[in-house]
Formats: sequence, C-alpha cells, structure tokens
Amino acid sequence: MTVSEFRAYGFILDSLSELGWDKRAPTRGGQIFTQNEVRRDSVLKDALGNKRPENVVLIGNNPRHYWVIEAKRDFGAKRIALDEAYEYANLINEVAPLSCRMATAVVGDTDDAHLHLIETHFLSTSGNWRAVTINGKKSTGFLSPEQARDLVTRDTWELRDYDIDEDLFRGKTDEINRILHYGGVNKRNRAMVLASLLLAIAHDPNFQAHSDPKTLIQDINTRARSKLKEYGKDNFFGEIEIHLPTSDDNHVKHKRALIDTIDILLGLNIASAIDSGRDVLGRFYEDFLKYANDAKEIGIVLTPRHITTFGANVADVQPSSVVFDPACGTGGFLVAALDKVRRASGAIDQFREGNLHGIEQDPLIATLAIVNMIFRGDGSSNIQEGDGLKKAPQRTPDRCLMNPPFALDKEYEWKFVDRALKIMEPGGLLFAVVPTSMMTSANNDRNEITWRTEMLKHHTLLAVVKLPEDLFYPHVSKGTCGILIRACQPHNEEGDVFWACLHDGIKRTKTARAAKGNLKQVERALRHFVTTGQRPEFVHGEVDCAPIRADESNTDFLDLAPENHIGRNADQGRYDFGFIFRSMSSAKERLRASRQVQPPQHDDCRPFFLTQFVKDYEKGRSGRGRDLHDGALPLISTSETNNGISSTVDPSGVHKVYSSGLITVSSNGGSCCAFYHDYEFAANPDVFVLFLHDEYQTPDFSMFLCAAINNESWRYNYFRKFNQTQLESLTVQMPALKNGQIDANRISQIIRQAKPHDPAGLDQGNV
Repeated sequence: MTVSEFRAYGFILDSLSELGWDKRAPTRGGQIFTQNEVRRDSVLKDALGNKRPENVVLIGNNPRHYWVIEAKRDFGAKRIALDEAYEYANLINEVAPLSCRMATAVVGDTDDAHLHLIETHFLSTSGNWRAVTINGKKSTGFLSPEQARDLVTRDTWELRDYDIDEDLFRGKTDEINRILHYGGVNKRNRAMVLASLLLAIAHDPNFQAHSDPKTLIQDINTRARSKLKEYGKDNFFGEIEIHLPTSDDNHVKHKRALIDTIDILLGLNIASAIDSGRDVLGRFYEDFLKYANDAKEIGIVLTPRHITTFGANVADVQPSSVVFDPACGTGGFLVAALDKVRRASGAIDQFREGNLHGIEQDPLIATLAIVNMIFRGDGSSNIQEGDGLKKAPQRTPDRCLMNPPFALDKEYEWKFVDRALKIMEPGGLLFAVVPTSMMTSANNDRNEITWRTEMLKHHTLLAVVKLPEDLFYPHVSKGTCGILIRACQPHNEEGDVFWACLHDGIKRTKTARAAKGNLKQVERALRHFVTTGQRPEFVHGEVDCAPIRADESNTDFLDLAPENHIGRNADQGRYDFGFIFRSMSSAKERLRASRQVQPPQHDDCRPFFLTQFVKDYEKGRSGRGRDLHDGALPLISTSETNNGISSTVDPSGVHKVYSSGLITVSSNGGSCCAFYHDYEFAANPDVFVLFLHDEYQTPDFSMFLCAAINNESWRYNYFRKFNQTQLESLTVQMPALKNGQIDANRISQIIRQAKPHDPAGLDQGNV
C-alpha cells in the first residue's frame, strides 16, 4: 500500500458519502468496508483470504451484492487497478456466484493538485466486464446507491435518464466558483474556462495532472479546439481559449484551480449529467454568469429551467418541428425542446441534427450555447452569432421559443417577438417570456400598445400566463409573462384566450415560504386548450378562459394582463372583514378580536364599478414622511398593515389634513390595499383618497367596500401597479336587491355580524 493509495481512502469515502452511501462499515450499520474490515464479513473473509481491496461496498443485502474499488497512485496504472479489482470480484464470485458485479479503478492524486480518474465496469451474466455508461457516456465518477442497484437489478452496464442531484450540484457549483476565484480566474471568464474544460473532457477525460502549467493549458486548449472543429465551430475557439496568468507566481495556483475543477467535473459524471433531462450546463452558466458584472449590461437573463420546459411543452414541440430561438443565450429553450422530443418519442437523432436553430448576439454566450448543444449530441450545432432582429435561421421554423434580452436600448422585447412571427410558418406556435409592461403598459413610449394592437390583427393570441414575480431573483427584478401566439392567423375577437397566474412553488429567498405550486396544473390545462380548444376548469385567481374584453380592444389602451381578464368565483369567497377590523384595531390600540363571515350568496351580489360610489378621488396631498416632522397625525402610505399608517407626523407641517370617514387605496407597492379611516389623517402621493357619494358615506358601507376592493387586490402587484385607469375600470362585488340597487340593509347586517367583540367597552358604534 503506497502513501497515495492511503490518501485516496478519504477521497473515496467522502465521494461515496456525498452520493448517499453510508461510509460506516456494514458491521456498524453502514455500507463500506475499508481494507482489513472485510475480514468481518464471512463471505469476503472466505473469498479474499489475505487480499485487501481498498474498499468493498455492500450494495444490498437481499440478495447480497458487492462492489470492489481499487486505488493506485500513478495515472498509468488504471489498467492494473482494474485488473486487480476484477481479480477481487472473481474471488468473491467463486464463493457467492455473481454477488460482486461492479469493479472500479481510482488512480491519481498529486502533491500540488488533486486529480482522480475513475472508471467503473460491470460484469454481465455472460461473463464479460463492460464500462458503465450513463446517458450514453462513460462514467467518470462514482455511482449513487440508486444507480448501483439499478445496474444489478436490470443486469446491465447502461444507465439512462439519470439527473444529477440538485443539492449536490448546487454545492459543487459554489465550490468550483470558489476554486476559480482563488485561482485568479476573472468573474466573467469563469463560464468561459468551464466551457473549455468541458470540451476538453468530452474529447478525452484522461488528464496528466503532473504536467507543468503551460503544458497542461496547451493540452486543454488543443482538446477543446479539436472538439469544436469536429462540429465545424472552431472559429469560436478564441472566445473560450484559456491563457496563463501574466505573472509567473500565479502559474501554479492557476494550474491547481484548473485541475481541481476538472476533478469535480469528472466526479459529477458531468458529460452524462449534461445529456440528461435537465439543462445542467445551462445551470452552470447561470451560476457563473451571475457573478459577472456585465451580464446585465448585455441583457443576459437566463431563463429558469422549469420555464424553458414549460414553454417547450405548451408550444407542443414535435419530432418534426423546426425550433428557433432568436435570442438563445446559452441554449436553454433549445435544450428543453430536445428533451421534450426525447421524452415523447425517443426519436431524437434527426431532430437534433437539423431542427434546432439559435441566434445569439454575444460571441462568448453563443460559444457557451454551442458547447451546450455539442454535449447534447447536436451534430450540426445550428447556433449563429449575430443580431436576432436581422438574421434568420437556416430553415423556416414552425416553433419559436424565446426570452428576448431585457432593456436593451431601442431593441424592445416586442421587436424580437414580431420578427419571429413574421418569419414563421403560418399556424406555427411561439412561446416567449416578456416583461409585464409589454402586455399591460398604458403609455406608448416604447410602442408596446401599437404592437399589441397590430399583433392581434395578424396573429392569434392563445394564452397569457403571469409568471412568478421573483422568477429572476437574485439576478434582476423584472415582472414577466409567458405568451403563446399562433402565427399568421388574425385574432378572432370572440375567440377564447387562456389566462393564468402561475405559482411555481419555488423558494428563492431565505425569508420566503415555498407555496404550493400550480405549474403542472396550468401546463396541462393550457396544453389541453391548445390541442382541443376546450375551456379549462375555472380556478379563482389562477385560471380562466375568455375573449379579450371588447370595451378594451376598441380603445388605445389594451391591457392583456391575466389579472385583468380572470373572472371571479360565483360566491366570491370570503370577504375578509377581519383584516379590516384588525388593521383599525392596531391603529387605534383597541379592539382585540375579529372574524370572517360567509358573504351573501352569489345571486345576492353583482359587480359594480367602483366609480359608481365615488364622487371624487385624488392622490394624497399631505406630503411624504421624510419631509415631515414627527407628531400625532397618522400618515397613510402603501403599508399593508396597521391600517396603512406608516408613521405619525406633526399636522402643522402637512399640506392637507383629511377628515375622518374616508377610504384610501394604495397606488404603489405590491397591491391595491384599501383601508377605512374613522379619524383625521394625512396621505402621501402613493395612495388614492376616495370621497364617496353622500348616500354611501357611512362606516358600514365604507368598510364593506374596503373588503370588496381587497378581494380584487391579487390583480395588482409591484410590476402592475394600481393606477388611475385601473381605478376607473375596477369592478367590485356588492350585495344587491333584485332591481340591481345596492342592498344597504344587507351590508349593515353583514358588518354587524363580522364586527369584533369589544371587551373593554371602548367601541361606541364608530368602528
């Protein structure tokens, strides 16, 4: 046993533990024997005698299966290590036939950098040892318990459709970023270095870690260039070529960073993982590019993988489809299309040879996309560097999937969508992730209203799906929609549009709670709608199907937000009077209890325009808190707690003091939160102050109206703020008589039922 082999023990045990193996000896409840521990197993003791493999892994007890691992110091000794592992396995199989069918060689480990080359073979029932492959690629790392059991159970050396463990992958991504940082690799260059290393691994995963830094980098570059040349893309090599640091002092540190990164990539079985059902390489790029300061400046906002999958599914990509992305980034949508075809039919060879086309303006990002597609077996790699607003794919597409670059000067997002629609096959489907403003803006300074109007004249809007507000956290704060359009078929004014608010249930911040997601439900409903034309089941606040409202389509302002078109439940759910009372109680430091009540039945309610009750309204004119002195007068802001009170100010410095008995509605922030104020107050310009008609100016009616407004607050958010236009078009559900007039008695009755108990006797009827 050499020193290096002894040092490999820790690496082997730690690597297996990361994959889910219990590194304790089986005699102690674990799964891994190390050297002399094999004597504690009766089968291994009888079979091996005095021979001691580095490790023997117990795969399963019923029946009992083993896996032998043998380590050597020299990189050239891999064949010797494999032969010895075969020998140990054959000895075990003489005692317990076919109980040891896996043999692994581990070689390498140098003083200045750690590199381990790992090769695992499987013994078939025919008596032949074959190299284990995952997703068609030779395994370069250890296997998980699930993978090992799968090989033995199915009697095969081939593993298919295995995704990399998300938590393990995330940890290794962070580790690689730290390694490259300490190795002196610039933030923007880390994705480039990764691409070059991956191409080199794809060409030949056997590296010599003892080479000097210059020789090692030359070797990596030669392999990467050769792989690109194989696909006719060697002109992109300059974008990912690795260079030695200018200072000789940094050469060794730089070399170690490269070797350590290669070691991690090989251990992840990275070539196999990239060709799985998940865009692993896109995730790598996403994590590395987020550290690059100029990523936002060039409009790089990489689309989350579950959204690219959603887009490929709802656009119904087929094996015969020609798919185009005019702003393809690192190729996420193209990968999603490829995986959609693979899952649906398995017949992907012809599809990936000539049916995937992308254009990317940034040459480095285009190179990253090419690498991504090469690993996916895209033999033609139809990725072009250039302007997606001018260049066209080599074939006419019938499917377009895209996330146009955000906020580029004058290259508005709608221009990419418009360009794609014009070059598509008539009847083709386009899915795009676009800013909320592109579908909702009330001003036309970016020509978004004009585009929406013209789009409906020439194409069919099939669906608009509001995407999670924090979809691109932490890279950028941007509200987005997913739109689905059928090309070159004018929109029927009476035709249904699928409207949805999507919640993916993903926790993106430390403080956010993961909510139950509806992504799969929305996806299934939308696919069924596109395929059959049948309306989906209505889900309040989430899914509806209805034509674009005629009163909007005939105006200059066309709000195509799902929140503007999704209807209401028949019974409207519950009116949360408890929220109203709790807020008032907190503001006045009194009432302690509150409750909700069942609203009137749907046949007692009908929609009313809010403006039917409002004789006038204005933005708050009292000034902002930062400009006012502390005092006792409540200042109302966009706060959604404490009745909207953000602070108390000195009334002498306030521009306008509002009388008691008025309603405020926030017009900034996250929603249109309404509050009733039975006290004098100040209001800043971020809220509307409502003055009701005299016949409605009562506490009971005002509080009910607040609850009715708040029932509609889900329609507004930070990226779709409640504004004057929306105030004048907002409808609320209110109790009504058979003649259609407001049922004031019913409103008062409901308020009395909902009114909290006042144990202190402080309430005198002016709640």
